[in-house]
Amino acid sequence: MSLFLNRKLLFIVLGFALFQASFAQEPVTVERSNNKVILEGKVFYIHVVKPGQTLYSIAKAYYISQKEIAIENPGVMSGLQIGQALKIPLEPILDKQIDTSAGESPDESVRTHTVQPDETIYSIARSYNMDETSLLDANEGVESGNLQPGQKLVIPGQKVIGREPVYNEEGFVYYKVKRYDTLYSIARFYNVAVREIRTANPELGWGGPKTGQVIRIPLPQVIDHPETALDTVPVDSRLHVQSDSLLKDYNYEELMFQHDDPNRTYRIACFIPFDFQKPEPLDSLIKNMKSVTRRNRITERYRMEQKIPQAVNYLEFFQGTLLAIDSLRQTGMRLDVRFYDTRKSMDHTRSLLENGEMEDMDLIIGPFYTFNLDVVSTFARKNKIPLVTPFYSELDFVRSNPYLFQLSPSLEKEYQEVARLIASKHTYNIVYVRGEDSLDIKKLDYFKELIFDGFDDYRPVEPVIFKEVILKLEHTDEIIHSLSPDRKNLVIVPTSNEAFASPVVSSLYYKLKDFEIEVIGTPFWTEFSTIDYRYYHELNLIYYSSFWVDYLDPQVNDFLNRYRNHFYSEPISTTRKGINYGIVGYDMTFYFINALRLYGPRFILSLDEYQPGLVQNSYSFSRVTSAGGYENKEITFYQFSPDMSIGEIEVPELPVRSFFFRPMEDRRKRYLNLDRD
Repeated sequence: MSLFLNRKLLFIVLGFALFQASFAQEPVTVERSNNKVILEGKVFYIHVVKPGQTLYSIAKAYYISQKEIAIENPGVMSGLQIGQALKIPLEPILDKQIDTSAGESPDESVRTHTVQPDETIYSIARSYNMDETSLLDANEGVESGNLQPGQKLVIPGQKVIGREPVYNEEGFVYYKVKRYDTLYSIARFYNVAVREIRTANPELGWGGPKTGQVIRIPLPQVIDHPETALDTVPVDSRLHVQSDSLLKDYNYEELMFQHDDPNRTYRIACFIPFDFQKPEPLDSLIKNMKSVTRRNRITERYRMEQKIPQAVNYLEFFQGTLLAIDSLRQTGMRLDVRFYDTRKSMDHTRSLLENGEMEDMDLIIGPFYTFNLDVVSTFARKNKIPLVTPFYSELDFVRSNPYLFQLSPSLEKEYQEVARLIASKHTYNIVYVRGEDSLDIKKLDYFKELIFDGFDDYRPVEPVIFKEVILKLEHTDEIIHSLSPDRKNLVIVPTSNEAFASPVVSSLYYKLKDFEIEVIGTPFWTEFSTIDYRYYHELNLIYYSSFWVDYLDPQVNDFLNRYRNHFYSEPISTTRKGINYGIVGYDMTFYFINALRLYGPRFILSLDEYQPGLVQNSYSFSRVTSAGGYENKEITFYQFSPDMSIGEIEVPELPVRSFFFRPMEDRRKRYLNLDRD
């Protein structure tokens, strides 16, 4: 009864607020977020409140009512806080009518699209990878200039129009899984790879989808590229759940007796997705766009992208490789290095591999995108060519390719190392903070199990205080209630979501006068832009990375000077995890080509004794399976200190276990007593 009265009162308050808001003037322009999450089967935008924004202006920007926002975010009617993360409900277009298990193709099915405010025939056709004429032909009486929000359009079978897919954060549809659906049937229907669906839905793990579950389908956003057709191929899901036990041991017999030839010229292939293309004209992007605000936003974003194209990241990687090659040539090493533009295309990458010269390569560097890595890894495995990939961190390829070297440690390895560090602090009041989003639940439960396993290794005398807080974005008070004033507090926040981490860090910072706090974040945190670095230092943030750049290190400064002298610029582009493209390009290229110089093709068997000087951390490769390749397991921890310094910290060694022998007589008596019972 009280719940009903509270909701009724809430609606009354909301109604009054809406009445007032109708006379209010919008303070600032609100830009809609592109970040979406799935919570309990519903899809939400995550909007971070900025100065000057009001509930009215936010609701107007997302074309929903203030009441809808308040229902999902209790407490917003009493006021918004700068930096507060709001859940904005989005009713996704769910393809509920499609029976993927029946084996029908997209060309034979009929789907509908609900027109959203400011959408045009051009933008809708573009999102479904078709031309405007096909869409208009399927909707008799509809014209380009008479669309109305809420109007239903029939989406005919998709026709590929000679353009190439580029996957990005906005390129998704949301599909509600029905009975008898499988990942393979869904992937076949949407013409995407099973692996791409798994990547977009990490909560699936190695299992399949459940009936009623909403999953993301990564559909391509098309760009003009007439010479390349859509190159997604059907993938059998059985290929990607292959058990390690089914793979045969690989012993590198062909390398056992190979030696370095000092007069040999080594052939290196570098696959880099430069993808330089003529941008789509701005006029076509804002064609028929009635909203002045949206036109201005698209124009501003377009100009920014033209100033710093995405290909600049890979250009800096390329420049780093050139510096490494120059250093190695100065040693007298003979090199034939060839760079290939993959164009972010699986089809084009296949065509490059069909070139007869590829089979004679001694080393392949790259590629960068998952769908291309799949193709190149298969080729390298077949031809026994060492292959190194810089940013991919899943273990599915490296488990079955003994010639693959993976530079970025897997999430499993990161969790194992962080769990060891946490377990060493078992005397703290440990607070484990995670969101209510179910996307990462399996990963976070696995992480928690590793932490408890670590506690067992330490065999603590006193009970471990471990509190798990499942946090709603607007209720950070729950963390404060979990802190202890009587002992040190270790707050673990294993997230890459800045909208989630920011309010947590802010809340903890303002409670430092009452509690002694350390925070453990993730490698993504140094790339966050909305959190003041002072907070990190005051909260003694512990951060871990395999690619930390110490700008006080003379070796780092020497590299930067060489880079400036050669290219008259700074290597500033980084990944979301803070990996510098230019520096990793140099280190990775130098490490592997120098290994060829010292050991020849058999360098794979000599990694234990090989430790060259690198700009960043050294690499520590370990074989993941007896049939697979190598993963870099070098992970270093750093801690921010209140004196504004950042220092490396070591994970303590596990305590030595005590063993004792029970006298045989006591053991015999114990067994006898058990028998009597």
